[in-house]
Amino acid sequence: MVDPVNMEVEDDDDYVEYVPVAKCRVVEAQRILQRRGRSSVMEEEEEEKSKVVEAKPSLLVIATQLKKEQPEITHAEQVVLQEKEMIEHLSDRKTLMSVRELAKGITYTEPLLTGWKPPLSIRRMSKKACDAIRKQWHIIVDGEDIPPPITNFKDMRFPEPILKKLKAKGIIQPTPIQVQGLPVILSGRDMIGIAFTGSGKTLVFVLPLIMVALQEEVMMPIAPGEGPLGLIVCPSRELARQTYEVIEQFLESLKEYGYPELRPLLCIGGVDMKSQI
Repeated sequence: MVDPVNMEVEDDDDYVEYVPVAKCRVVEAQRILQRRGRSSVMEEEEEEKSKVVEAKPSLLVIATQLKKEQPEITHAEQVVLQEKEMIEHLSDRKTLMSVRELAKGITYTEPLLTGWKPPLSIRRMSKKACDAIRKQWHIIVDGEDIPPPITNFKDMRFPEPILKKLKAKGIIQPTPIQVQGLPVILSGRDMIGIAFTGSGKTLVFVLPLIMVALQEEVMMPIAPGEGPLGLIVCPSRELARQTYEVIEQFLESLKEYGYPELRPLLCIGGVDMKSQI
């Protein structure tokens, strides 16, 4: 009796299937053809993109063409267009109001009570006379019930120390912004004033503020912890310091003539508060 023969076959992980050389060459040739096909397609796409870029004109060229195609306008028409744009821009702007006023819907119909009134002759001026003065002084105004312009400081009813200090500083006659701006603010009205540098804008808001503080101090002296009665916000430290020095000059003049002492304060951000009080 023949014993069965047990045969064991061991798996070889390193076994590589034999591929004929001819078949390997065919597979390699197909790979090369596929690569060439992809590269040619990519080259064609890049060429098309470059052609599109070359065909598309630049923004500068488009702008030049549009400018040439537009009809020429005269200087008068250009001024009209600019004025129209300015009016549209101003009409889109919101009213200058605080967050509290906007939230509660507060609207003001009456000016602040300041106790100031111009002389009777000024109050009785006709609209035609006011417009003539504004035209003479090159003043442009816009608003409702605009106070009449005043062409001298005496009729603005400033105290004698203020008038003497103005004269000592060489300020004899008000400038256009002061002719119209001072009566407006002294009347308790809101105002946005626009004037060139060196036209005396500082006095337009400094003098009325001094008069309001002086009136309050005369009627009922300010106790510790009360105030301030006015606030001036400046865009730079230098301008804030210059404004403070101007205010101090007028307050010293008032104090010399026996008026109550008014106390200004210069506050500058980034500076120790103790040195400013």
